[in-house]
Amino acid sequence: MRKGVLLLTLLLLFISGTVSAVSQVDLVILHTNDMHGRIEPNYDNDIMGMPYIAALVAEYREQYPHVWVMDAGDTIHGRPITDRLYGESTVQAMNMAGYDFMAPGNHDFNFGYDVLLDLEEQMEFQLLAANVYKDDQLLFHPYTVQEVAGKSIGIIGLATPDTYTTTHPDNIRGIEFRDMVAATQHYVDLLRGDYGVDMVIVLGHVGFGRNYPSTDITAAVSGIDLFVDGHSHTKLPEGEVHNGTLFVQAYEYAHYLGKVYVDLSGDTPVMQAALIPAAAGFEREPVADVQEYLDEARVEVRRRLLGN
Repeated sequence: MRKGVLLLTLLLLFISGTVSAVSQVDLVILHTNDMHGRIEPNYDNDIMGMPYIAALVAEYREQYPHVWVMDAGDTIHGRPITDRLYGESTVQAMNMAGYDFMAPGNHDFNFGYDVLLDLEEQMEFQLLAANVYKDDQLLFHPYTVQEVAGKSIGIIGLATPDTYTTTHPDNIRGIEFRDMVAATQHYVDLLRGDYGVDMVIVLGHVGFGRNYPSTDITAAVSGIDLFVDGHSHTKLPEGEVHNGTLFVQAYEYAHYLGKVYVDLSGDTPVMQAALIPAAAGFEREPVADVQEYLDEARVEVRRRLLGN
């Protein structure tokens, strides 16, 4: 084997990790949660930021034909570079990094639900929530159905009712966060019945051990294969199975990028989960366009702070 080919092979193995639990990789899901505005790299605190997340996304998309990037919420608010620009900097950086799907977290409503709706118009990814209502109408798209490797996959979004008490009441005036179990059951039945999907994913800002635990949902609703979760800032190095559903979370603040390999070759999906640490991200070259955008955003924040 030529030296260059050997080095490339070793690099791809390092990026991918082992795939011993799956016979083939039909889909790779990369996921984040609870970044709380940490879109800039912080080398001292092992925070990847969007330039390095974008680099990892690009590498996986070079290697695999089907790669989805998901965020489980509490993302657009939390640092000056996000807050002073009312979340726009986060959305634009996520667009550049190649995100596909997001569920809104409680703190994503911190600028007000109307600002979140305006940001949704800028998103090049889908914002999903099946249990959020305004005037008896769904505020966001509840689900989506995608085709991968000849199989259909349904994704349902959820937002925690904890939002009632974890953002200012004015931010969600007139908004209802309805029962997540009922919403999930309705859309699982729809996806499994009307669409006949081969896999169901819940993308939710729900969390472990909170007032509305995500494990309560899978205890009541069968037919969920994967739950990409957030809100509780839980570190799940290899995921955890609860009630027959694989749960994944990537801790917080972009210290890790979560990864799930999905094998769709059988009657039911086979999955393997892992976490990619910031140290591995820092071994890549940050995506220059994303870093340049963040540099410009930082200048704009300074301008606004100084009032000139």
